[in-house]
Amino acid sequence: MKFNEVKDANEPKICIYAVGHKAFEMPMQDSFYVPLMVGNQYEQLPQWGYADNIGENISAKNKRYNELTGLYWIWKNSDAEIVGLCHYRRYFITLEGKIRNVLFGEKTGFLDSFYIRKTLSKYDVILHNKTLTLKGNQNQLCFREDQKDNIRKNKLDRRILDISDNIFESFYPQDMKIYRSVMRRKYAHLLNMMICRKKVADRYCEWLFPLLEGIEEEAERRYPESEHERLLGLLAERLLDVWVLKEKLRVKECFTLNVENVDWKIW
Repeated sequence: MKFNEVKDANEPKICIYAVGHKAFEMPMQDSFYVPLMVGNQYEQLPQWGYADNIGENISAKNKRYNELTGLYWIWKNSDAEIVGLCHYRRYFITLEGKIRNVLFGEKTGFLDSFYIRKTLSKYDVILHNKTLTLKGNQNQLCFREDQKDNIRKNKLDRRILDISDNIFESFYPQDMKIYRSVMRRKYAHLLNMMICRKKVADRYCEWLFPLLEGIEEEAERRYPESEHERLLGLLAERLLDVWVLKEKLRVKECFTLNVENVDWKIW
């Protein structure tokens, strides 16, 4: 199904995809926000929306790539001029919307088309606010050897970071200084959420997905006994910042809101 949110032919078409792995309701009425079911969940698709296993896709890799199978689908299949990726329960909102949620529990302030177009006339990409990683991004990514198995799915084995370092250097040696800087610093734009012009998203995907495939193949070769769940999704949260710095993009940071609760977090 295709739709056309734009009534003025002179305005760029916008489509913000809310990725989800289960049925959910959109918290806003704007027609340019649409659900994108990921991980071969076509049967959960609402009457309007998309599924990431239709068209050119890597939907079968969702356990490792997470919301990035949605980003891959957007890259290969979306015809919008401005695209965005958010989560089924987390969306970009304005400062006023954030304040009203914290104070009154309201779920309002979602970015409208006027805000998005105006922002992208001055900036290259909209990302969520920085998240502090007090021990540094690399340490925050990895689990300690004494941690229990039941929380390791949110962390990476340090051996995987060695693979990431080596594969990145083999793909993009000229950007290794930026990569090391991002891994050391104590903040990141997490969640793989973004809004930008499609041509910007396409350039990012052309840079990102071959790199992730290389890391995945090497991880499978060296540690075939591991399922490597969330491996590529977690790494990409840091690689996004590497690419943004490499490209010298103008970044507009926005608050986000978890619609399932009163969200006091600044990210």
